[in-house]
Amino acid sequence: MTDHVRHQDDVGAYLLGALNDLERQAFERHLRGCRECQEEVARLRPAADALPGSVQQFEARAEQPAAPRPRQRLRFFTRPAFVAAALLVGLVAGFAIAQLGGGEVARTRAATVDRAMPSAGGMLRISDGDATLRLHDMPRLGGTRVYQVWLQRGDRMVPARTFEIGADGRGTVDLSNVDDADGVYVTRETRGGAQVPSEDPIVSVPL
Repeated sequence: MTDHVRHQDDVGAYLLGALNDLERQAFERHLRGCRECQEEVARLRPAADALPGSVQQFEARAEQPAAPRPRQRLRFFTRPAFVAAALLVGLVAGFAIAQLGGGEVARTRAATVDRAMPSAGGMLRISDGDATLRLHDMPRLGGTRVYQVWLQRGDRMVPARTFEIGADGRGTVDLSNVDDADGVYVTRETRGGAQVPSEDPIVSVPL
């Protein structure tokens, strides 16, 4: 399990102050080196800051003594932070609607990466018809080859942008007009791009 996968679910609990000291320190160490978690913290912080004082009231109720039950080691869900996190999820949805002026709420789709790159991954964030694809732990190609994004529309693969991976293994691509796309895919092509994919996709995001 990568360090990012181990900590990505702690963002909400961190913003709500629901991590214990050891968990908070571990997450902050991870946060210093993880741009993806930094972006997620920045995106969710306005919503967390707007949480009403009733969060503490819900947590207090969750902490009231209850009838004994078998202890379970279910990470995150066995503590009052789950109640606060649930409130944060609802508030984030409302916050997104307000930010978009009542339009479409931004949504994300996880990317599936070829098994030859077991540490690689990413996500596609879609908002108002446009999208941003973020990948991590991808190998750099160099030379005459680049990564190319394709939009699937029906049985057609429409060429989109080419991009390169940075020294940190990360790459970001902004895409327009993906509303009618059935999927977003990535292949490795000759520099300058291609009109037809030369290989099966190594990154897939069905929509």
